[in-house]
Amino acid sequence: MLHDHEPSSASGATDTKTWWQRPYRMVQTNLRQPDALYDQRKLAREIKAFGADVLLYNIGGIYAFYPTKLPLQAINPMMKGDALGDAIEAAHAEGIALVGRFDMSKATRLGYEAHPEWFVHNAKGEALEYNGTYQACVNGGWYQDYALDIISESLGKYDVDGVFFNMFGYTNFTYSGHYFGTCVCDNCRRRFHDMYGKPLPLKEDFSDPSYADYLEFKDRTSLELRSKVYKHIKQVAPKVAMTGHRGDSDLIRMETQRAVDRPQPEWPYQAGEQARWGQAYGQGKTVSSTSANFIDFAWRFVSETGAYQLARAAQQLASGATLDFYLLGVMDQDDKSAFADTSKLFQWHKANERNYAGLKPASRIALYHSHNVVPGHGAGGYSKRPASGKHAEAAFRGAYRALLEARLPFDMVVDEVITGKNGAKVLAQYEALVMPNVTCLSDAEATVIDAWVEAGGVLLATGETGFYDEKGVARDEPVLQSLPIIGNPMPRQNMKGSYFRVRPGELPIGDDVKLLMLDHTYYVAQAKRGAETLLTLLPPQRFGPPELCFPDYESVLPGAITGTHGKGKAIYVPWHADALYYRDSLPHTRTFLTDLVVRNIPASPVKVEGRGALEVTIQAQPDAGKTLVHLVNYGGQRNNLYEDAPALHGLRLAMHGVGGEAIALVSGKTMMPEGEADQDGYVWYALPPVEAFEAIQFSTA
Repeated sequence: MLHDHEPSSASGATDTKTWWQRPYRMVQTNLRQPDALYDQRKLAREIKAFGADVLLYNIGGIYAFYPTKLPLQAINPMMKGDALGDAIEAAHAEGIALVGRFDMSKATRLGYEAHPEWFVHNAKGEALEYNGTYQACVNGGWYQDYALDIISESLGKYDVDGVFFNMFGYTNFTYSGHYFGTCVCDNCRRRFHDMYGKPLPLKEDFSDPSYADYLEFKDRTSLELRSKVYKHIKQVAPKVAMTGHRGDSDLIRMETQRAVDRPQPEWPYQAGEQARWGQAYGQGKTVSSTSANFIDFAWRFVSETGAYQLARAAQQLASGATLDFYLLGVMDQDDKSAFADTSKLFQWHKANERNYAGLKPASRIALYHSHNVVPGHGAGGYSKRPASGKHAEAAFRGAYRALLEARLPFDMVVDEVITGKNGAKVLAQYEALVMPNVTCLSDAEATVIDAWVEAGGVLLATGETGFYDEKGVARDEPVLQSLPIIGNPMPRQNMKGSYFRVRPGELPIGDDVKLLMLDHTYYVAQAKRGAETLLTLLPPQRFGPPELCFPDYESVLPGAITGTHGKGKAIYVPWHADALYYRDSLPHTRTFLTDLVVRNIPASPVKVEGRGALEVTIQAQPDAGKTLVHLVNYGGQRNNLYEDAPALHGLRLAMHGVGGEAIALVSGKTMMPEGEADQDGYVWYALPPVEAFEAIQFSTA
């Protein structure tokens, strides 16, 4: 149970202008036309009673929720008076910040019929239309010019505290999921030719010589548009904060949601992954990932369970993000299944807001995220070019799962930060870096990573990491000089039925286990002089009929190669152990991966003993002299079913180099050490039962 606390007296709690500089609690209302008739005073009171201090409310774009004078922006036909103006007044009267929602991605026939050239058209000349709305082209006049007029009019008139923009970028699917094709309007043709001197691709795959450049074109033009909008907002209303993902923004804001047609199994760590990415990319910006109340877009009024909302929120808090809840419509919902649990969490967070202010990542292990490689959020396009790119998502998720399920605290580092002016400084915070089949790697990334290894870092790279440039073009040799191999390995396909021989003492998996399973591809590599190896390959073995199922050949090829580079080490795993762990979930594969990290770095700052599916994270609060450890309980999750997590009893937590009294913020219990530090320097604590999550605060001052 969430422990009840006295109301928070955090400074600035009613200063709506600084909402984005503190751990806020937002409720996003994606308003329908009839919601303009809702009592705005009632809505503000409901939001406040729910525990939120930020309301996201429609401004305009497709439909204006205020009496616009711009002829091509449609006014909500059901609105009477000024819904936006009333909502701002009501929210501010309750001490709630109001963030305005713009959707410039579409317009009604008013805009389309006046300027069809502003909107998306495919090779057949068809406009991308859905329910009477028309998709705007990133390079067309609606996005590039008229959107700025809408911003100027609305922000010049209304005292909003922030803005959010829906669906920046390119869209080639309808809401129903039907593929529409790429936009080939004159604006796109002209701009692409000006940038690359060639025509637009005819199809979206690498068989078209323009496709690789088209991926870059979409990314560049989307970010340029975001920058243009951001600068315009700062000219019109300098104090208004703009949410964003990549590119210019004042804070990072994403979205966590389910889609019923995604391949199973459900990825249960979506919320935590986004929080880690936001922390890594934002570098000090406040981060949130709004959690959709509904199960999918086609069923926007069927709620997820309260347990699922708690599971998402626990991951967010554990990795440095704040609370954000997303509704279609207002608080008057037909399914409020998740409201009670979510509201109680919001109220608890309000009372503990000071304990979440100024948190910074404090793990010693980092997982590498490449925008060019990892699919999702419009990214990962270049990973489809190399043959092993088909394992990109599975490799990343397998490494993520392996670290999390081994209870090893870890953060992320991202390519776009590593190649920035503070990249070396960011990487220097970590003792180990895991790169799961990061096929596409630029020279700039490799330079920073190699220098970090040379200075003492421990690198774990799998598969074809660094074998291709940032656009997926094959290199003559791996770009990472720190890898303990010479030249490009030879990929050996079709390794079905293969194993690795585990010699006694090679892995901490017990003497009863002598084999690890191998599938997919093995990369035959030449080790550098002085490198050490682990495991030996049993190439494809006979698996039928049973009479012939016995090893008939064992090679000397290794399962891992470790070499020194300056003061550091680089470990190369010449197979897709991470992708296989994601697919098969064999614990010994996980141990193989995580032990390669753990054996080469100092002791973890925190560890937990006891049974249960747990995530462990650690964050520092340097201004307050505190350390915050989170435990997230996944016991209520079974594939895509999320029910209340059974409480975990009998857990023990150990801190390295930190002792004294600790406070379990969720249960409200004070914890004292069991005794002096053990021989490894750990101070042990008995934990209270852990339900959805627990947050344990230690003093380090």
